[in-house]
Amino acid sequence: MRKRGCQFLALALSCSSFAAVAADQLVWSETFQRFTPTFAAVGSINTASVPGGTSSALVTDPTRVKGPNGVEFVGGRIWWPDQQLYRVVSALPDGSDLKSYNISGAYDVDVQGGLLYVTRQNSGDILTLDPSLQFPPANVFKSGLTSPFAIDVTADSVFWSQVGSSNRLMRSDLDGSNVQTLLTGLNSYDFEVTASHIYLTTTDGFVKRSNLDGSDLTTLASGLGFLNGIDVTDDTIYVSALQAPFTTPQGNTTLGAGRILSMTLDGSGVVEVIRAQQDFDPNLPFSPSQVRGVAVLAVPEPSSYAMLLAGLALTGVAARRLRRH
Repeated sequence: MRKRGCQFLALALSCSSFAAVAADQLVWSETFQRFTPTFAAVGSINTASVPGGTSSALVTDPTRVKGPNGVEFVGGRIWWPDQQLYRVVSALPDGSDLKSYNISGAYDVDVQGGLLYVTRQNSGDILTLDPSLQFPPANVFKSGLTSPFAIDVTADSVFWSQVGSSNRLMRSDLDGSNVQTLLTGLNSYDFEVTASHIYLTTTDGFVKRSNLDGSDLTTLASGLGFLNGIDVTDDTIYVSALQAPFTTPQGNTTLGAGRILSMTLDGSGVVEVIRAQQDFDPNLPFSPSQVRGVAVLAVPEPSSYAMLLAGLALTGVAARRLRRH
């Protein structure tokens, strides 16, 4: 009996080891300029499993994606604001069931409590609308703001960053009251609120973390370029950089394609996991893809299954021992 219990436990530990190396499914937004046959802005929503997966395009329809900013995965759907199409677009994880909401000037989005929250930097406001309606009216959540950019909404708070001359991170209650300034002196194009921390990127290459009230601001990583996207899992931080250094065949250094980097929750072990397209043609202007944002497609954690198996195995062993006594 003791031997059989060890076999069950070995199976559970084996599943746990598998979970430790399981891949994450990422989605990100890209933009580049096409020069032939005519000059045109091109955008796409792409996906890949990391580490080691091959990237593929989920959405390339120019009527649905042309100038996407960041990208989010929430409520079982992928969301992105498209400033060149003057709308917010969403799709299922496989790129199907595309839906659009006409909102001019959208910079970032989040969904909470059945409402879509949208920041508009140039208009200085945050809008809300009900995406379940066919033609949802947009309501003003907050106005008179200075360059609101990134947004993250939890069950009880709305967090947003203000960029440009404002350079701060703000929060309010869900009804817009109790506005607070949590952090100042940083230009953050994206941040992520978890149960215990705020993780944020800055446009001068820093990844930082603070408590939910803005205290204990800590630098996790630096020198990573123009960072404009972040998503956080139980054990990994993913950030996107707009562009990365590239050396041409002639030996010249310039800005090349954007990239996605991963690191542990303490900022260590920074590695490049995705580099966007950067075809080089000496006869054409160099136009590598810029990475605008990154999100992780949430799936059931493999570690949950490992723990469940371990629990079942140990429960079975205990039950058998009880029956023998």
